[in-house]
Amino acid sequence: MSQRDHRHDLEQIARDAGVRAHVHAVRLSEPTEPLGLAADVEVAIASVYKLPLALVWADLVEAGELDPAEPLRLAAGARMPGPTGIAVLQDDVTMTQRDLIRLMLTISDNAAGDAIFGRIRSGRIHHRLTQLGLPAALVRQSSAEETRAILRDTESADRPAALRALADPDHPTYTSQYDPAYSSAATPDQLTAVLRILWSRAGRAHDLVRAAMARQAWRHRIGSGFPHDDVTIFGKTGSLGSLRHEAAVVHFPHEYPIAVAVLTQAVRPEQHLPRVDAAIGELARRAVTPLRMPDTPRPTPPARRS
Repeated sequence: MSQRDHRHDLEQIARDAGVRAHVHAVRLSEPTEPLGLAADVEVAIASVYKLPLALVWADLVEAGELDPAEPLRLAAGARMPGPTGIAVLQDDVTMTQRDLIRLMLTISDNAAGDAIFGRIRSGRIHHRLTQLGLPAALVRQSSAEETRAILRDTESADRPAALRALADPDHPTYTSQYDPAYSSAATPDQLTAVLRILWSRAGRAHDLVRAAMARQAWRHRIGSGFPHDDVTIFGKTGSLGSLRHEAAVVHFPHEYPIAVAVLTQAVRPEQHLPRVDAAIGELARRAVTPLRMPDTPRPTPPARRS
């Protein structure tokens, strides 16, 4: 299938699901021409910002600038509420940096992500991203800052009320967090670049990040396109209102791993749109399949005779 036909195929899947889609897939070894759709268009990425944040954290740990065993205290009154993990608890919590990273990636815990963001601080995050050749906008703000913005934009008292306002089909509500100029933002090919860098690292902290991504609780997006027990999905989702995203590495046994990012914005605002989640899996499958290749060692060329 030609690149043009492949893009048309992806466009049709997105159109049928009622979404605007941005897709990029690339093999992490034995590079080949990447596949995608609007892969260089910047969009707001919601909680996918936790993926480049985790890469920065792991790099700083391996550089000796952070201690993964350092305990951080998350006071109950100072945490931004959220739907999972520490964010739903009522009491003070003390947890090591590495366990916060696990929660941030496996269940997208907002309080855990905020703690890591606050420990590193935005200036150092942006400096490290720039060193890696990545845009600072990948991690423009924390989940707490995102929440404060949607509360302000929707004139809501709390996050659940704000999300209900964004999901109301009768009274469409806009938030600045849909705008890549005001939120953490990326293009799909920048997110696969993050994954390429992460997979090129051999540090124990990077191993921890990859292991946490493999245990992500959500399998209804990219994972739905690869419903096989022996396929490992190392993923990070992001959701806010009409935004539904995931960036992941798909690894079939005995094949080269493939990085894929699927970023979507639905035409309809409802919180529960299973057809869109399924379309993300199908978009990922269509983008990944042409790039699959057995991971077999190349034959050693015969030694030259002197």
